[in-house]
Amino acid sequence: MYETPFLINVNIPTFEYYIKSLAKTGKKNYKYTIKHNNDLEYSLIKYDADIVEFFMGLWQNQLIRGEKRQWGFSPYYIHNLYQKNIIDLFATYSIDNTVLSIHFVERYDDYVYCHPPLYDKSTTNNRYMAKHMWFNLIKHYINNKEVNWVDFGAGNRGTWKELVKNREQYMDKMAYKWLYVPKKVKENPDKELSYIVDKSNNKRKLIKNEQPNNLHYF
Repeated sequence: MYETPFLINVNIPTFEYYIKSLAKTGKKNYKYTIKHNNDLEYSLIKYDADIVEFFMGLWQNQLIRGEKRQWGFSPYYIHNLYQKNIIDLFATYSIDNTVLSIHFVERYDDYVYCHPPLYDKSTTNNRYMAKHMWFNLIKHYINNKEVNWVDFGAGNRGTWKELVKNREQYMDKMAYKWLYVPKKVKENPDKELSYIVDKSNNKRKLIKNEQPNNLHYF
């Protein structure tokens, strides 16, 4: 019923303000993505079921952290969410409109839950394509003022506040995500709120944890 969010606050004045808030590693990675992808375009695109199916198939046939991983749902699950007006689909593409990467996310009111960006690792890894997609996703929602929170997902690890306080325990699987979190958040976890994600009624909703001893995470 509940999950742990991995939160990026996009209810801030500008994307430049966000980049300045990052630690040195985050700023360095952002500069790299700009340098190596300035020949590409990124945008929110019209939903395309064929593109989604192609990239989902491509992704599960590649090694992810040393092994192939199967999706926990089919492309038809994403198609169904699109029919309910929940999916936003983003793409990075070349000057000849060849799509190099896509990123589908679930948008619920002022909150967005993210699936991973999908791309051909053998041809685009030197571009830091995943980082390029994450930074541009954050930029899109900051600039368009549509939502307050972007959630990268953190599985079942308590509240957002607990996750930040205990982040050293989860570095193996989540190290890359922390570079997107502002430096002050990581240095002051007690100032964060105890957010969790309510998954009831086939939806996702970001809420504050008011009953810490009565929650079931799965």
